[in-house]
This record gives sequence, C-alpha cells and structure tokens, in this order.
Amino acid sequence: MQSIQIGNQELLGIINKWINVLTQQDRSKYPYNQPRDRDGYKASQFTSEFCCSEEYLKHMQGKKVDGFPEQTRGIDFLFFNTPSLVQPLQELDRDLMAWSGVKFCAVKMLYPATGFMGWHHNANCPGYNILLSWSKEGKGYFRYQDPITKELVTMKDSPGWTCKVGYYGAWHEEDKIYWHSANAEHEERFTLGYVIPHQGMWEDMVADIEG
Repeated sequence: MQSIQIGNQELLGIINKWINVLTQQDRSKYPYNQPRDRDGYKASQFTSEFCCSEEYLKHMQGKKVDGFPEQTRGIDFLFFNTPSLVQPLQELDRDLMAWSGVKFCAVKMLYPATGFMGWHHNANCPGYNILLSWSKEGKGYFRYQDPITKELVTMKDSPGWTCKVGYYGAWHEEDKIYWHSANAEHEERFTLGYVIPHQGMWEDMVADIEG
C-alpha cells in the first residue's frame, strides 16, 4: 500500500459531511464487536497491540483462514444501522457512488478508542483497493507485511483524512497475498474501504482523489 494526498475538494466535502454527522451522534452504546476466546487464547489477550503484532501474524499464518479478520473491536455500518444514521449513510453511498462510479463499498468501519482489526489478507475478495481513514489526532496506524520481503511496515495516520491505495492478491497469487491489520490506538478511527476490480478504473480514481 502507499499513501496519497486527498486533493479533490468535492470528495473532501462528501466525506467531511459524513464525519460531521457521525461525530454528533452518541456512540457510547453502539454494539461494537468484541474479541472472543479462540485457539487457546482468552478474549482478554486479544488487545489492539497483540492483534497487530508479529506474534499474532505468525499465529494466523500458521492456520487455515478464510481471508476475513478473526478478531476485531469496532462496528461496520454495512451491517449496523441506527435510525439517526440511515439517511446520512444513504447519502454517503449515493454521493460517493455518483462521484466515483464505484458500486461496492467493502467496509464502513468505526473503531472506538483501543479498537482494532486483527491480521487478515482478504484473498477471498481480491482487487485494487482504496482506503479512506479518519481520526481527529492521527494516533492510529495501518500495518502490513510486504508480500515479497516479509518486512512489517507501519503506516501512521495523520490528523483528519488519510488515503491508502494498493492491491490485495487472490489465493492463487501467492506473491501478492497481503496480510494487514489496523489499530485505532487511543482515539476513534473511521475507515471507508473500496475494492476496484479493474486496474484502469482504479488508476483513474487515484488520480481523481489526488485532484
């Protein structure tokens, strides 16, 4: 993955409008996903730091997985709607689809403070990706393992919106399997994720985002 600057003012207007609505909500009672006992580990062991650690990565790589994260602390608005957000979410999808032409949003994930998404690779949903993430102070990070060198790379957030783009490989693309995780650290973090099946369309979107 690589970071790009968001220079498109129309896009910023759309996503800032959504964040303004979201941050006015009472989010304290949202049913955030919580870690659970698994593979001999207690739920309490699945902290944000552990689930983004090299130890947990090796654990996940040593077992059969389906591509999805097994441990998360957060909530995906693709599967949860509170009445006050139904219309704003519909407007977000409508406006982003009209702006980009993309028809599929892979994730709308809100992490509370200390929220996270543990190591996974999305080989079950490969393609060219665009990740838009927001946090007030930029305390969190996205971490991935380089498919070739196996180096762990941490991409720190910045205050406000950040954008990351790249390719997640399919099961048969062993040199492109893209293990990654995310840690909100000590503040809320929100991520919009899009999977683009065609490289040309993805390249056009990246250029549009940069403005």
